[in-house]
Amino acid sequence: MSKDIQHSTSENGQSNIPYKHCLNCGSELMGMYCHVCGQQATSKTPTVGEFVGEYLNNAFIWDSQFFKTFWILISRPGRLTKDFLSGKFVSQEHPLKLNMFLLFVFITLFVFFAGAEKMNSSVHNITNDERVRYGVQIDHLMSNPESAEKIKNSPQDTVKLHAPMILVEMYPGIISNVETIENIEGETNAKWVAVLPRVLIEDEIIVPEGDDYYRFNIEDGAEINELETINSVWTEMVNLFTKYFPMLVLFTAPLLSMSLSFVQRKSKLPRIHHFIFALHYTAFLEFLMMCIYVMFLTVVPNMAVLKYVMVIGSCLYLTIAFRQVYETKNWMKAVIKALFISAVYLFIGLVIFMGIFIAACFVIAGEM
Repeated sequence: MSKDIQHSTSENGQSNIPYKHCLNCGSELMGMYCHVCGQQATSKTPTVGEFVGEYLNNAFIWDSQFFKTFWILISRPGRLTKDFLSGKFVSQEHPLKLNMFLLFVFITLFVFFAGAEKMNSSVHNITNDERVRYGVQIDHLMSNPESAEKIKNSPQDTVKLHAPMILVEMYPGIISNVETIENIEGETNAKWVAVLPRVLIEDEIIVPEGDDYYRFNIEDGAEINELETINSVWTEMVNLFTKYFPMLVLFTAPLLSMSLSFVQRKSKLPRIHHFIFALHYTAFLEFLMMCIYVMFLTVVPNMAVLKYVMVIGSCLYLTIAFRQVYETKNWMKAVIKALFISAVYLFIGLVIFMGIFIAACFVIAGEM
């Protein structure tokens, strides 16, 4: 047995110190706490219960290690986990405390910058967009083969319309022989003449407006009501997400830990190893989400672009961290394992999203 892991024995024969040199700074121990750095002489691999208990004892104690820990987290993937598992507890923030603080910052940003309102507004803008609302009933008809054939074989009528000109580009096979009568300055609509299938008038997709003009019916119809329902469900989903976001994020860490145990099952490492890694990776994801959220609010309001930043950034970080923590020397194996873990994380996210969606549907159904 190594000299450093032999138990020292007091005069009464009882074991006091599990090793002779501090695992954090290497100084010779003279008691249960290092006289140089102050770290307690405890096991390198605490149980999950001991680990959580230490967090609860120190959850609300602020110290100067946070900024150092945070910088290592984002600049040296996997280093925090490796140091923690080697026994360096005092030289970094507790992983659970780090997670909770980053979650607190994210929620503060979200609430302060009216994130819920912006998210709701983005969907309202989509569902209220003229291209969606004016064309939803035509799209619904064209998706049904029988209705599409009915439109195709319908007699044609020349109609004066007061509607967005964008519809001419959206439905060139349905709207033809267009002649503009008047462009209305300051409005998205215009007055124009076109040839349309008569069935659109018969099915009240186009209704009389007055002065011999017709307009698209955007206040009535099952499809329009579906858009209003989508708005209501989305609003409730945002409310639920905002309310339970911290709990949902922390819920992913144990699940991620289980997937790490599966990927690294040959290593036979204690569960705490995988749990610490999952917590540090989750903390990085929280930081990455904050960055993406700030970009969404400021310079890049296009989520289609930002989602690629999220996917690429998280996979790259995970690959490097995997090599560091699990000492995977083969880059290809590290990439494959990182992609598998990312797929698991994505699946967890989809399950959470579907759970929130189902809960929102039940809430809206109960209000109807």
